Amino acid sequence: MLKHSILLALLISWNHLFQEIPAETIYAALVDFSANRQALLLGSGLLAGALLGSAYLFTDCGLYKIAKAFSVLTENGCQFLLLALGAGQVIFYLILGENLYATTGYLPPILLFLLLLTAIQAQRIIDFNHPANRPLTAAALVALLPLLFVILYALLGAGRP
Repeated sequence: MLKHSILLALLISWNHLFQEIPAETIYAALVDFSANRQALLLGSGLLAGALLGSAYLFTDCGLYKIAKAFSVLTENGCQFLLLALGAGQVIFYLILGENLYATTGYLPPILLFLLLLTAIQAQRIIDFNHPANRPLTAAALVALLPLLFVILYALLGAGRP
């Protein structure tokens, strides 16, 4: 998770120093993407099924490296996107006073977590020693701690900025 955090910090720094895209524009783009592509987000369930099916198929055919590559890529992508959504939740709440999770309907973090669970299960099909608890715990914390931050920030009287 450290490598994802470093990459996200570099992307945020790059935007702040060179691109200077305002937070309002990024927030509007995220909300618009989530609202207009609900079917695409729900279609990630098909991706999860295809990932598990390919893990079984490629393992039976002896193509372990292809199935491992798909599942590792999916796991790392989901962890990074969950971290980015969590950081965005905190940043957008502090800057704009908007709750990103509530605006997008909580669907993206839930689907990303389920896709991460599927990727970990696909890796366990290939290698039964693959750790499952560590990535799932980190992803759950990354997704839930920003939400708890927003709730505590509002309850402690800080309110909206």
